Amino acid sequence: MENNYNKKEELIKQLEELLGSENPADAYAKAKMLSRKWRKAREDEESFYDKELSDRFNNVMNQLAEKAGDIAVNVEEKKLEIIDKAKKILDSASYRKGNEEMNLLLEQWKQAGRSNKEKDDELWEQFSAIRKEFFTKKNEFYVNLRKTYAENKALKEELIEKAKSYLQLDSIKEAAAKTSEIMDEWKKIGSAGKKDDEALWNAFLEQRKAFYKKRDEHYDSLKEVFAERSKQKKELIAKAKICLARSEFSEEEINEVKELRQQWKQIGNAGKDNENKLWEEFNNTLNKYYENMKYYK
Repeated sequence: MENNYNKKEELIKQLEELLGSENPADAYAKAKMLSRKWRKAREDEESFYDKELSDRFNNVMNQLAEKAGDIAVNVEEKKLEIIDKAKKILDSASYRKGNEEMNLLLEQWKQAGRSNKEKDDELWEQFSAIRKEFFTKKNEFYVNLRKTYAENKALKEELIEKAKSYLQLDSIKEAAAKTSEIMDEWKKIGSAGKKDDEALWNAFLEQRKAFYKKRDEHYDSLKEVFAERSKQKKELIAKAKICLARSEFSEEEINEVKELRQQWKQIGNAGKDNENKLWEEFNNTLNKYYENMKYYK
């Protein structure tokens, strides 16, 4: 009888130690194992001591059960919160951020512990289904994104080739218009992906720089041409003024005046900044010459 009493005291001592456990659910599971040992050690509870030990044992078991029940409710609440957060991530626009947050929720789920198996399995099915749906959507998004990147890359490569071809146009004005057009097209095309965007832009920019260099060289050369033509036309104006001042109206002089007009046409345009002014002065001089010729002849 005394030996059995000592066994029960030892079981109660082990049971009481479980009250200080940081994991009530685990403590309660161990307590149930001790309870089975208690039943094996139990004899007829006719003595006062047996009744006292049973009361002590049952009291500790009740405390452990209460703690385990509280933690089960707490675990369930935590996991329901995690499920709500997962649902919000499912509707988010950023899959990169969502991926990080979903993995973080999985860690929080593991740390939350377990409640009763049936409820825990039910909650896990909900959480797992949300995770599966999220990662399916994420994978579909990136598959479509890679397809979009490939299409945008092809469009940008096509614009780069167009930019190259515009360098061969004889008309700088036409080339400038087309270069401006493809810049507008470029802006409308989305990203070709971080891997290719910079290289594509640099290649496109290189062609634009080549065009602007050609354009500037063209207009610089025109300035020299216009300056030379302006000089030649000023010389014709000077000759016309000499004819006007002389006004001999000889056949030789009249032919000279006519020749001045032909020479003017052959020189070509002297540029918008000079041409109209020079022509007005030249034409007025010749008109006065012919007016005087009518008066004197």
